[in-house]
Amino acid sequence: MKQIKDAIKEIVKIGRREQKKTVFLIGNTIKVEDSDFYLTPTRIYGQVVLSGVIVYSEKVAKKVAMEIDGLIDYIFVDAEKKISDNNSISGEPGNIERAVKEVVKKSAIISYKSNDLTVDAADAFISEYFSKDLVGVGGRKVAIIGAGNIGSKLAQKLVERGANVFLNRRNKEKLDLIVNQINATKSIYTIAKAVSSHSPSEACYGADIVIGASDGFPVIDSSIIETLPSSSLLIDIGKGSIEKIAIKNAGIKRIEVYRLSIESVLEGLVVSLISTHNILNLITGRGLYHNIPLVSGGLLAHENEIVVDNFRKPKLVYGIGNGAGDFVRNPEKLMKEKLEILKNLISKESS
Repeated sequence: MKQIKDAIKEIVKIGRREQKKTVFLIGNTIKVEDSDFYLTPTRIYGQVVLSGVIVYSEKVAKKVAMEIDGLIDYIFVDAEKKISDNNSISGEPGNIERAVKEVVKKSAIISYKSNDLTVDAADAFISEYFSKDLVGVGGRKVAIIGAGNIGSKLAQKLVERGANVFLNRRNKEKLDLIVNQINATKSIYTIAKAVSSHSPSEACYGADIVIGASDGFPVIDSSIIETLPSSSLLIDIGKGSIEKIAIKNAGIKRIEVYRLSIESVLEGLVVSLISTHNILNLITGRGLYHNIPLVSGGLLAHENEIVVDNFRKPKLVYGIGNGAGDFVRNPEKLMKEKLEILKNLISKESS
């Protein structure tokens, strides 16, 4: 655990120096390596400093959690179940979220979904890459090799953006179910569609964008590179989805090859989840403020409750609830008077 201790010392030191909240992410993966875990880089953002670890078993997740509890402000734990029953404590498919919650007593625990983070990062990257094009990714042919959890979710997003997405995975029955689901749930006004491909080469032939989303094994080879135009974009999401010689040959053809980074969306995810945690635990509720009924934090307001930013210490007034999830547009005289009294009280206490 020395690596973990050193990482914690580093982010705690930075957090104190720069007056930022500290975050440590505990993720898990289906891909097992020789070591018990590997560390992710330390990142310094506007509001937080963070590091993390990827584990392959519940036992290691618990050890890490016990080591960092109380030293870190927020422990983020991956909610997705990717650990086999061979590496779990219970003998059932692994659940590191439960394992970590069992031992953490001091730090705040926040659940996140790492696969969705990857999907959002890929979608954002592809959108930005083609942002100077008038139609963006609309009308382009996209090939996704490895239509599992990440590949299928990304396909849904890209079809919604107007791309025709050709998917391939080894299990043809599951592939067809995924393709049918995407096409059944897309908007009726979306012409683009998902297509089931019999082979990686069929899916990739002439594609504008090729995405390797396998679990770390190469599914894109040189024969596929030969069929791609030089303007194609090649993205490795699965960390090892593209053969080394294929990467070399892509370079010869001047085809851009990217290894997906989650950097662009990680900060936003962490900050938004901390905000949600704080709102739900510190701001959400209802009560009386100088005998005026207030509600805040997303609770549906009762009729004639006044919606504010914080029912305990209001600074902003949003409106009067109508009891059905909306605001009263034309409040009666009595409620108008209460509203003005509240605004005057807030103004006096803030001055």
